[in-house]
Amino acid sequence: MAAYYFSRFGHVAAYSDPPLTDLSNMKALFLLLTGFILVGKPSLQAHPSFTGCIKTLPSNLSDYFRSVATGDWGSVSTWESSPDNATWSAATLTPTSLANTISIRNGHTVTVSSNQDMDQVIIAGGGILFHSANTLTVNDGTGDDIIIQSGGIFTLASNNNEPQFSGTATVNINTGGILRLSATGLTNAGTGVHAANYVYQNASVLEYTLNLAFSSNNVIFFPNADAVTIPIFRTTSNLGLIGANNPTVINGLYEANGTITFDNSGTKTFRNGIIGTGNISSVAGSGKFVIDGATANLGGTGSLTLPTAGMEIGVSTTVTMVSDKAITGNIALLSNALVILGTHNLSMTGDISGGSATSHVVTNSTGKLVLNNITGVPRIFPIGGNTTTIDPLAIYNGSNLNYGARVEIGINPSIRYPIAAVNRTWVVNPSGVPAGAVNVNFFYSNGHGNALFNYTTAVEQGFYTGVWNVINTGLVQAGSYQVATTVSSFAANTDAPMVLGNIPAILEVNNSVQLAAQKQNDKVMLNWTATLLSNTDRFIAERSADGRTFTSLAELPAGSFSFTDMQLFPGLNYYRIQVLEKDGRRTYSNMVVLLNAAKGAELVSILPNPVTTGHFKLNISAAQKVLAEIVITDVQGRLIHKQTASLAGGYNQITMQENNFSPGIYFVYSVIEGERSKLLRFVVQ
Repeated sequence: MAAYYFSRFGHVAAYSDPPLTDLSNMKALFLLLTGFILVGKPSLQAHPSFTGCIKTLPSNLSDYFRSVATGDWGSVSTWESSPDNATWSAATLTPTSLANTISIRNGHTVTVSSNQDMDQVIIAGGGILFHSANTLTVNDGTGDDIIIQSGGIFTLASNNNEPQFSGTATVNINTGGILRLSATGLTNAGTGVHAANYVYQNASVLEYTLNLAFSSNNVIFFPNADAVTIPIFRTTSNLGLIGANNPTVINGLYEANGTITFDNSGTKTFRNGIIGTGNISSVAGSGKFVIDGATANLGGTGSLTLPTAGMEIGVSTTVTMVSDKAITGNIALLSNALVILGTHNLSMTGDISGGSATSHVVTNSTGKLVLNNITGVPRIFPIGGNTTTIDPLAIYNGSNLNYGARVEIGINPSIRYPIAAVNRTWVVNPSGVPAGAVNVNFFYSNGHGNALFNYTTAVEQGFYTGVWNVINTGLVQAGSYQVATTVSSFAANTDAPMVLGNIPAILEVNNSVQLAAQKQNDKVMLNWTATLLSNTDRFIAERSADGRTFTSLAELPAGSFSFTDMQLFPGLNYYRIQVLEKDGRRTYSNMVVLLNAAKGAELVSILPNPVTTGHFKLNISAAQKVLAEIVITDVQGRLIHKQTASLAGGYNQITMQENNFSPGIYFVYSVIEGERSKLLRFVVQ
């Protein structure tokens, strides 16, 4: 029997029976074995290994190897091999450190249960290399010797039996790659996973899955991670007491997804912050917690209970909140330490000390600093609208409620005369309705006022409830740029924006000038009365389409008290009278609103709001004379009060009684000819 041998990239095949005796049959064989090339010459001697079929010779030790299924490293069925990393066939031997690249692919778990040596191993995303027993030797070849790609996992599960490294062999944990610890004895100081053989990239993960304590006495996790490389140390199980009388340092981000309690006097440093779903606690005598990286994160759904020594935010450290966080205990801000809230709340039972222009809580969005259980002792909120300014609040006599606070740069919504006000809006939100007046002290600095703000004269306090109200006036500014006030108009779980301005920057209402208006066909008749005219130079009738930006309609002498507007805007028209005094001061009358439409009405405002006197004024603008039904509901939509009102075409003010209303939040709307108006919200105290 004749046999012919062909080779394709190192693999050999033979064909026999019938024997090939001429060139045409040779060509036929080439067509059959596409891509194979002839090696040597035809031989008339039969080869005993072939019996009428194609055979594959064994894999070479220097081949590329890749996993073909989950299995043991020492089983050939786990692997396939290739001489060129392109053409693959079932392996006939298992890979060693002599192999070219060895890849563990997505969906495959390769277990090392016998003595194995390896090099150039790549654990792809979704692949797992699992060291369960015996010796795993990593040889020192060119470049990294084991690479854990994003989503790949290298599990160390052999107790007190870490991989053995030849020379400077390395395991490189890429961003998103996981080195999983499921074995004891591998976290001692300077050894195991802390050895230089492990190279942790930014956002790589060291995952500790045991429910036994990891080593902590003078232990540094990620000892070679530089300031901009932030690996993650993740614990997944509930752990008992952790800590020693010597420091524990995590040069990265700590992610606790199980409960953990820290003990003993050694400092616990979480260089780049704390996150996770697990609750973190500490015994009273535990060493202080420290976050001191240039950048750090703080968040996670788990609670954080600090030791009596508290937590320190280090020099020039910026901590960014990545979720809401509840903390029990005190935080100390060192120089140039910042906590940036963004949209997240930081809730604390304790206090934050060390506030300054460059060390404070940055309220750059909707997130608030929440201090719990405010009693008669002043609690300081070291808040600032950006990283270089601080405008704190002190709150006390808070009826043991929790208070959230933030401050933003600018006045929002705008007041009547912002150029004469502090260019800040403080927002306070209590967890309930206070039992009485709450002390709120405002702090600011020279330069925080707008161009015409006077730092030495009296100020007034604005409180926003859909419209600005002046709740305190004649307030004296202390020499250190602070104003002490009391607030009796807080509503539960409701944001209360507040501002400070020189009198009368917030409303600029001249109570001696009262404006009334009536709509007649397509025109509006403005009439006003005025007292105390001795200093009045002239009046200016003004109109606005939005109640904020006004334009002049006419300038009138001090003896004039009427004006007719012949060109109305469609929809709502806002009117006011500007009063120019002889001394150059400008004040304003009350504002009235008229609806330019064929029918309907608009609710304009409620005064006062919050309601404290048993009654309030409901301002309504009607397109024409009409009968309206006024409806008041609570926050659940339940009917509280209903009454009928006869509206004149124009601006109407209706007195509403609320003597029987319980304190809380209510809504009012009108119904005219079956059409419902917009809602207005008001608070009863």
